[in-house]
Amino acid sequence: MTGRVFNIQHFSIHDGPGVRTTVFLKGCSLRCYWCHNPESQSYLPEIGFESARCISCGKCISACPKSDGVRSAIFDNCDGCGCCVEVCYSGARKQYGKDYTVDEVLAEVLVDRDLYDKTGGGVTISGGEPFIQTDFLLELLSALKAEGINTAVESAAFVDWSNIEKALPLIDLFICDIKSIDNEKHVAATSKSNRLILENIAKLSRCTINLLLRTPVIPGFNDSDCDLSAIADFIAALPRVPRHELLPFSGICEGKYKALNRIFIAENLTPPTRNEMECFTEIFRRWGIDCTQNDYKPIVLKQHNPRYGI
Repeated sequence: MTGRVFNIQHFSIHDGPGVRTTVFLKGCSLRCYWCHNPESQSYLPEIGFESARCISCGKCISACPKSDGVRSAIFDNCDGCGCCVEVCYSGARKQYGKDYTVDEVLAEVLVDRDLYDKTGGGVTISGGEPFIQTDFLLELLSALKAEGINTAVESAAFVDWSNIEKALPLIDLFICDIKSIDNEKHVAATSKSNRLILENIAKLSRCTINLLLRTPVIPGFNDSDCDLSAIADFIAALPRVPRHELLPFSGICEGKYKALNRIFIAENLTPPTRNEMECFTEIFRRWGIDCTQNDYKPIVLKQHNPRYGI
């Protein structure tokens, strides 16, 4: 069995306890307008193009099977085959999404086993939405547990409960976003209703699973006292109140949107200040919730790794 991966990030310290390796699976049902990983949304392989890196060597034109002889099929008629990436010496082109077996992913993450052992870390499977590829997710989690590795899964929880339930025995930490309680706002911002998400969060809180809820703080969307208090009210009323993290909006993903020839709707938003984040955190603490902040700026040990198209 193969799964579609768009990144394997080593030395991650913001996706669970200790030092971790985060495996990003491609495909997501939501379309959050502030999405930090736009390359994760489509399940199909994609080619990103950074014009500032291009040296106009023309190699991509001759390599592209869909080229018209003048230019390669970037964006318009591209099927993400990656032929242009293989000949792009300057790294202007990147492939997002390649198929790997569980053994191939396992071999990559096991190089960090010593770090897991020394720091209490492990492997986090993120996305996109990992449950878009449920069968691969289950097989990968089983392989990781067989190796004695701590596992975490990051999910939007907009998935059938039956799929989540199958994976729970293999997960040490379940990380889930809670973006808004207002369903209309949630639909407008993400393209999907929050009802299934909130139902799944309630079910997760009844389980023995270690649950961490996260709220990305997006200016103009959910950064008012009313919005955050509504989320706090929901969390505090859960059967078992989980830990909670606030993640400040960051526009550092703007370059990804440009590389994919997409409009970044949140481009002009101003990230919340540290003082504002402290005030937001206090809202949740007043409800008796163990709330902390996560700066959402993961440290990357291996950058521009051609093997994974990053």
